[in-house]
Amino acid sequence: MHTENRRFILGIDPGSIKTGYAVIELKNKTQFVYRECGIISASTKLPLEKRLLEIGSEIEEIIQEYPITEAAVENIFSAFNVKSALVLGQARGMILYIISRAGIPVFSYAPNKIKKYITGRGKAAKEQVRQSVTLLSGLSSPPAEDASDALAVAICHSMHKNPLGTQIKET
Repeated sequence: MHTENRRFILGIDPGSIKTGYAVIELKNKTQFVYRECGIISASTKLPLEKRLLEIGSEIEEIIQEYPITEAAVENIFSAFNVKSALVLGQARGMILYIISRAGIPVFSYAPNKIKKYITGRGKAAKEQVRQSVTLLSGLSSPPAEDASDALAVAICHSMHKNPLGTQIKET
């Protein structure tokens, strides 16, 4: 597959049990083509380290399937309780490691920034984000919640003004 001048964005909504992912291809500065989105699920019966291994392996497979040129990962939402935030931080850290190890630039976005890019409102409800990404992607039905969140992350990154290779500071 010839990938010169083609940009493939991997969007990730990290989780320790369910991680949403999405892949879009940029056609130009204002258009993208939806390629895939879904949820990587890990068994709740497994200890955290085994769940992270399952999720990480699936992300590696996605990276091998598509010529990903950049990745966008949602930041941790700070309103979680401390234990949840720590577990989510471990999952996010593992995801950042796998993407970085593959040599792919990683960009981070705060949840309210993603919502603002997708819906025009930083405090939009999840269902509004889901409806917006469905419309923006030309899908006939909305993706599952975590998958739509990952698709929102990818679309947000595609709309951002920073050029390829300029990493965005976490906000």
